[in-house]
Parts: sequence; C-alpha cells; structure tokens
Amino acid sequence: MTGIDRSPTRTGSALAVLAALVALAAVGAFSWIALAVGGVGVGLVLAGVALARHDAVSTGAAALFVGVLAAGVQGAPVTALLVGAVATVLAWDSAGTAIDLGAQLGRSATTVRIELVHAGGTALVGGLAAAIGWSTYQLGLGSQSLTVPVFLLVAALCLAGALAARGR
Repeated sequence: MTGIDRSPTRTGSALAVLAALVALAAVGAFSWIALAVGGVGVGLVLAGVALARHDAVSTGAAALFVGVLAAGVQGAPVTALLVGAVATVLAWDSAGTAIDLGAQLGRSATTVRIELVHAGGTALVGGLAAAIGWSTYQLGLGSQSLTVPVFLLVAALCLAGALAARGR
C-alpha cells in the first residue's frame, strides 16, 4: 500500500505561478526595481508551491507587492499597478489553496473545478476592487496625488486577504 502524496495540487500551483508572472509582467516593464524584486517574488512563490511552504509563498507575494509599489513610485500607469496588485493577491491565494488542498485531500484528488471557481472568485473580487480604484482615480483625482486610490487598493487587498483567510 502506498501513501497519499500531500504535495500542493497541480492546478493551484500552476495558477499561482501564472498569476505571479502576470504581476511581474504588469509592473516589471516600468521599473527595474519592480522587475528585480518581483522576480525574487516569483521565485519564492514557485519554491513555496514546490515545497508546500506557506511562508515562502507569503514572502514571495510580499515581494511582488513591493515590486508593484516600486513601479508606482517610478510612475507606472495606474492600470498596470492595479493588474499587478490583483495578480499578486491571486498568486498568493491560489498557492495557499493548492498547498491546503494538497495537504488535506492529496495531490491526486480531483480539485480542478473548485480551484478554478475559487481563483475566479478571487479574480472577480480583485477586479471589482481595481475597477472601483481606477474609477475613483479617473473621476475624483485628476492631477492630484495617488494617495486615495493607493489606500483604497490596500483596503481592498486587506479585505480580499481577510476573506481568503476566513475561507481556509
């Protein structure tokens, strides 16, 4: 009798790495710092899902988010920052889900549908938060500071993180 492989699921791992690469591509084109820090973040997310380590995934997502902030400081477009931030949250959430499902059900369990629905829900919440942030920026700020959209985005990311943590 063989044991159950408790590695992270393939679908969630692939979604996490893909989302991390999207975040890197969104902001890395506008800042060398974002490219460097985000590259480290992608590597840590990849290592986290390969080794089933939540701490590596969280550190990688934090590095990706620092890359988003660095790109913002260096003048990246708001849409690139919003895409990068949402993709960062999606990478973190998908990786955590892959690790948890692998540990609970095993890698060979059929979890594709639930992982896609979960990732779609995360992307929807993130997309709505990004749309609200972008709308606020377009309608209310004009040439003023980005403080309001940044705080709105941080609040939306905190909300998404709290909802994701509650679901585990």
